[in-house]
Amino acid sequence: MDVDRRRNAHARLAAEFLCSSALIAIILFAAPPALAQTTGASSPDDQGIETVLVTAERRGTDLQKTAIPATVLTGEDLRRRGVDTINGLQFVSPSLNIQDYGEGALINIRGIGKSDGGQQVPPGTVIYRDGAPTMLGGILPDEPYYDVAAVEVLRGPQGTFAGHNSTGGAIFIRTIDPTLGSFSGWGEAQVGNYKDYRFRGALNVPLGETLAVRIATNDENRGSFYHVTGPFTGNPGKRHEADWRLSVLWQPTDAFKAILKHDYNYIDHGGMPASPYTGSTDHLFDVALDTPIKGVERLNRTILQLNYQFANDITVRSISSAQFGKVDSQRDVDGTANPLTRQILALRSSEQAYSEEVNLLSPSTGRFTWVLGGSYLHDIVGQGSDNFLSLSPGGTPTFGQALTAAYRASKENWGVFGQGTYNLTDTLQLQVGARYSKTSFLLNTLTRVLFFGTPLLGQNVVNAPQSDSRVTGKVNLSWNVTENHFLYAFVATGHKGGGLNGIGTLLPISPLTPLQPAPPSQWPPAFKPEEVTDYEIGWKANFFGNHLHTQLGAFHNNYRNFQVALYDVTRGVGEVMNVGGTTILEGIEGQAQAQFGDLSFDIGASFLHSSLGTFSAIDSRSPAKGVQNLTGREQPNAPRWTAQVGVQYRFHLNNDDTLTPRFDYGMVGARWGNLFHVQPGDYLRAQNLVNAQLVYERGANWEITAYATNLFDLQYVAAQSVGTLGIAGPPRQFGIRASTRF
Repeated sequence: MDVDRRRNAHARLAAEFLCSSALIAIILFAAPPALAQTTGASSPDDQGIETVLVTAERRGTDLQKTAIPATVLTGEDLRRRGVDTINGLQFVSPSLNIQDYGEGALINIRGIGKSDGGQQVPPGTVIYRDGAPTMLGGILPDEPYYDVAAVEVLRGPQGTFAGHNSTGGAIFIRTIDPTLGSFSGWGEAQVGNYKDYRFRGALNVPLGETLAVRIATNDENRGSFYHVTGPFTGNPGKRHEADWRLSVLWQPTDAFKAILKHDYNYIDHGGMPASPYTGSTDHLFDVALDTPIKGVERLNRTILQLNYQFANDITVRSISSAQFGKVDSQRDVDGTANPLTRQILALRSSEQAYSEEVNLLSPSTGRFTWVLGGSYLHDIVGQGSDNFLSLSPGGTPTFGQALTAAYRASKENWGVFGQGTYNLTDTLQLQVGARYSKTSFLLNTLTRVLFFGTPLLGQNVVNAPQSDSRVTGKVNLSWNVTENHFLYAFVATGHKGGGLNGIGTLLPISPLTPLQPAPPSQWPPAFKPEEVTDYEIGWKANFFGNHLHTQLGAFHNNYRNFQVALYDVTRGVGEVMNVGGTTILEGIEGQAQAQFGDLSFDIGASFLHSSLGTFSAIDSRSPAKGVQNLTGREQPNAPRWTAQVGVQYRFHLNNDDTLTPRFDYGMVGARWGNLFHVQPGDYLRAQNLVNAQLVYERGANWEITAYATNLFDLQYVAAQSVGTLGIAGPPRQFGIRASTRF
């Protein structure tokens, strides 16, 4: 019977995979021509879609001629699709899923990334800002997109250039650089429901022939989406945001350029209110709380880019960064106003990161091109002794019973890498890349159970080390079948570092028996590095005289020592474990972008199948069930389907004025919140969101937009927090914004 069931399951999966492949192909290659036929002939000066550049390989290359599955969105794309933060990217990019829980976000590409917000959990998706990796501990991943040049969502392991902790992919964000000889800028004011007021803009000022400065800002105030009752304190859900960026360009010669950028971000979202999720979404915004609530994030980041091109067109580049971030949050863990279950989680953490990368790039022309580089990253994550979780109703470090945890993890990574591309013929190209990375991890923790301020149990871990090193890379064969058709097939590997979990053996202590450093046998349990081998094929094409761009690809990933994070509700922490055997993630992805005169549209879709290797665990919410066999389970935060459709048409009015309606549909399919698949609470329904806007452009410099996001006011759970709480996605928002450029 078991054999028959497995055969039937495999048959259903194969049928579903074939049907999904056919459906995505039909969407990409049947729908666009049909739409094109309704537009008539393009205007004579319509050149179609501009070349889209991807910078993942440290130089700008044509996306349609690069063997990387990616979604690349310009700043204008983000603006017209209403994408202001990383949360909105999941509705415009295939295979991307975001769980935004306020002072952090779990980012997963193809089901790989991060499944727990704990800072000891390494990410599987790395975010780069202006060439520098942002902090891996997860401070402020949801910083706003303003004055942005482009965002690139790279799918699959990026083992050569991004290195460790990019087993799922990477996100590259490029902000706009200052320009010489041009006094210019833009400004935008927005007014919306929920008392939403926002201003953002930028000013570019030349200071002589070789120096320019650019200042950009984003400021927003918005009321809460929630109706909160109970004896709570704070402003749960109320948002205040103040961000600015100062950029300086110095270019004394054509060969040398230096750009210095400093970002400051302040986000106060008032704390993230949430109730226990039981499968119903009818009253997600009606929350009862009985604890102090808050959530504040701060970030300072400085990046220095140096670029010099020699007379032989070889380029040397340096990117240095220093980043400092803080989070101060407090949550109601039980999500009720019941004094008998009152539970507080207070998290105050900081992170500082320093990075350096040096690249040496060959000329971009010729039969053989190459990139060499080296990188270093030092990341320090800390939590103070005032972090605590209630172990009795309303427990704090001085009242009742509480668990406190001071934490400091110092992580270092350095690597050397290179990639060469050789044109075997005029149409056939071989590309080989490799990276050697070495990672070290040093953990210090002080964990105590306090009863009215008196320590009862404790653990003191001093300088517990972990380290590993790996070689990862990529071998790719590309074929330019014709000028408009590009095929590729590659094998790539990725690596996610191991580490130590936060809490080990707790021993009795008292004022008369000071807590001594724990021996290695009492350290927190270790978890091994994660390894992935990715096999991919893809086809990129241009149709109708460069008016339609398409991407279609299939992938199969084998993971060894796959890392999963299980949240322990009794201790308020996530514990990372390794899965035995081979964990499989495979699927197909497709995208299309089109421009036919005044009509433009974009389509995307993905299908994903995941199967966990050999693994068993206890659900801390239901320990009486004992050890459960989770082998073959679907990966959390890995929706089987995602889909995106956007369409707009520009109507020409008198005096060069235009009116452009646009509609965007984004679907993130149903998925599981964790590995235990307990219904209904662990099952997150599909998210089907529609955004709309109507843009009136007066000449080239003035614009007024009426917008609505989540047009049909879908109530859905966007994220799960502390194991049991369901955090609501944003409701319908609408308003007007006016902008000008000069």
